[in-house]
Amino acid sequence: MVWRTVQLGEVLRQKRERTRIEPGKSYKQVTVRLWGKGLTLRGTSDGSEIAAESQVAVAKNDFLISKIDARHGAFGLVPADLEGAVVSTDFPCFTVRQDLLDPRFLEWFSKTGTFVSVCRQASTGSTNRVRLKEDRFLSLEIPLPSLDEQQKIAERFENAKARIVEATNLLKQVAEDRKALLFALLNGSENSPHPRIPFGQVAKLKKPDVVVEPDVEYGFAGVYSFGKGVFEGSLKLGSEFSYRTLTRIRQGEFIYPKLMAWEGALGVVPECCDGLHVSPEFPVFSINSEVVYPEIIDAYFKHPSTWPNLGGSSKGTNLRRRRLHPGAIQKHQIPLPPRPTQNLIRELVCSRLDDLHEQNKAALEALIPAMLHQIFERQANTSEAASTKSRATVVQFPAKQKNTIDTPFREAVLVGAIVKAFYKDNGQPIGNFRLQKAVYFARRQMGESALEKEYLRKAAGPYNPTMRYSGGIKIAMDKNWIKRATGKFGEGSALGDSAPEMDEWIERYQFAPAAAWVRDRFKYKSNDLWEAFATIDYAMLALDHEDIRPTSPAVLSYIAAHDEWRPKIEKLHLTEASIQNVMVELEGLFPNTGG
Repeated sequence: MVWRTVQLGEVLRQKRERTRIEPGKSYKQVTVRLWGKGLTLRGTSDGSEIAAESQVAVAKNDFLISKIDARHGAFGLVPADLEGAVVSTDFPCFTVRQDLLDPRFLEWFSKTGTFVSVCRQASTGSTNRVRLKEDRFLSLEIPLPSLDEQQKIAERFENAKARIVEATNLLKQVAEDRKALLFALLNGSENSPHPRIPFGQVAKLKKPDVVVEPDVEYGFAGVYSFGKGVFEGSLKLGSEFSYRTLTRIRQGEFIYPKLMAWEGALGVVPECCDGLHVSPEFPVFSINSEVVYPEIIDAYFKHPSTWPNLGGSSKGTNLRRRRLHPGAIQKHQIPLPPRPTQNLIRELVCSRLDDLHEQNKAALEALIPAMLHQIFERQANTSEAASTKSRATVVQFPAKQKNTIDTPFREAVLVGAIVKAFYKDNGQPIGNFRLQKAVYFARRQMGESALEKEYLRKAAGPYNPTMRYSGGIKIAMDKNWIKRATGKFGEGSALGDSAPEMDEWIERYQFAPAAAWVRDRFKYKSNDLWEAFATIDYAMLALDHEDIRPTSPAVLSYIAAHDEWRPKIEKLHLTEASIQNVMVELEGLFPNTGG
């Protein structure tokens, strides 16, 4: 069924009646969260603490918008627990004509890129002073099915949400049960604990065994905090760092960074990192597997209960500068389960349940966005094409909006354009790390400056998980526009057999210039620079959207405040000076940075 289009003013009425604020009376205050995350109670205030003489009182199922952050998805339906809360004129409140529009339908539709685009279109003003204009907002159109279909769609989303919550809780419980089982197997019971031995009894410290040559390229490994293990890092020429020696690591060895060990940055080298290198700041130990399997060591040091004891062994008065030296960890007492128990632990660890857990979690996170696209975005495009209403009173999208990535299909076309640009340049696949960042950079180059909705703060920088599970990469793979391939730089994405099919779309959306721009400006930069540029740019945008001036100290504090991003400070050697240098370059790359 083709949905009709209606002006928002037909289904929403702005609430203008005001409630007098009286001293001595308590009033609930509202926080409007970004990116369609709805409304929440900020707190209660006495009337004497509220400067205005009168404010608007909201009711259940009213629709509330933040004028300042409407373009960033700051709006939502008033829940029952916020009934009677008061808001200032910076938060326009609208009653919903429930004979035409189901409030639950509006709540779900408001989470789409289409609705956010409407709010951006209705927002005008200079940088940092952009505000939503209510009359402009109410003059814009949205696609709308019949009331009966609205109710069915809302129920479908609510049922899906309930099942996702149930499945997520089950995943959490399975993860907790697995941790508890590992803990019990590692340590034994209270009545029969396993014997403990010094770690140094089964671990021999390796000396650095690689002399650095300035014109040789070295692959590095790193260790995530909070028990997330060893990962493959970037490639660097010897001339790009100051260490004179490195240690080549082998599968089954144990490593950690001295500075971050106390917060769970320890692990055994996996197969994918065999032969990589670490600096002298990473002690490396070979494990006597005849006494204890490396998997037992890995499971023990990744368990959160171990980290507080390591913290006590770390030297340094400053919390952020404490170091765990090899001699201290070699004295650390570890449990030594009997061999049959070690076999059980090894089997449990090698089952890769953590990977399955993360995949399931990511798939659940991607389900609602995929449903939103399937139900709303496609219908919105169909309705727009089929609409015969006059657009004389409707504000049109500016030409610049044509290149925004507002649907997963457009994202797939951009992914294809980038893979094509890089593959055409050197005949090599582009790895997932670079592909993720290239899409981010291309969107920034095309003028987008509000990417926090899709991109999460992950260890490798801004990361969009939906790209792989329901978004651009998944769609481009399914269409065989791109495919997995292995080249001289490792595994990545290359052109698929159906790549010619996407050329028409690349031309239609004019994505080729942005893809070539990313390739030409970033192809010779190291992965660390890709990560630093994306991380610092994201931090600048986030600070700007919070009305905080994005200075280099503010960016450094923003990165340090996030658990998963904090290790970047050491990994990327971030200082106020180095961040300032990147910020200057970003201003040249993205003139709208901070806007």
